[in-house]
Amino acid sequence: MHISWISLLAGLFFGLIPPRLLLSDNCKYLDFSRIINTLRTSYGSTRNKRRWWKLPLVWIDPVRGYVTATLLAQAVRATPESTGGDRLAVLGVTIGLLLAVLWVQTERRSRTDGKTQTISPTAFLAGMIVGLLPPMMAIAALTLGVATALALTNFSAGYFAASLATLIVGLVFTRNVPLVTLQGFLVAFPMLMNWVRRTTLVMPIRS
Repeated sequence: MHISWISLLAGLFFGLIPPRLLLSDNCKYLDFSRIINTLRTSYGSTRNKRRWWKLPLVWIDPVRGYVTATLLAQAVRATPESTGGDRLAVLGVTIGLLLAVLWVQTERRSRTDGKTQTISPTAFLAGMIVGLLPPMMAIAALTLGVATALALTNFSAGYFAASLATLIVGLVFTRNVPLVTLQGFLVAFPMLMNWVRRTTLVMPIRS
């Protein structure tokens, strides 16, 4: 097992930045259906209002997710003389690192009424998907995930569909069961965390 400490430390640096440090105090946290309704009602209501796609978080998080995934995937490598067990250990360490940074991005927050929410790392995970998965798997996961989330106005449904697409396309084209299973688990991780916490997935948008 070979460890590139520069890639490891750089990947952890970009991946362990808590979402709250990139958000302003005037953000509000909405579930998917309320986000859609807000965008519909606010679109065109004022010419001076800053568009949602100009917010820094919209383009910072996908880039940060892509860079994090790429660096951490390169941080731990199997050597030519590695055994099958060594290669599985490398895969396990890499997935563990990726889950750790995704856990940080899937941050839990409390509302003023005492209820808890989980921040959906949608843009960050999209960047990770592009950085980690083969192109065909990434396109399938993102397309089906976004389409399902929009159709059902639900973050969890989108994550489930993206994970399912990852598993199906990955098993059909790569047939690497351990790798594809872990990749599918990674894509579904925010949904699973939300289920374990019994919270609501929300996304911060500008007030």
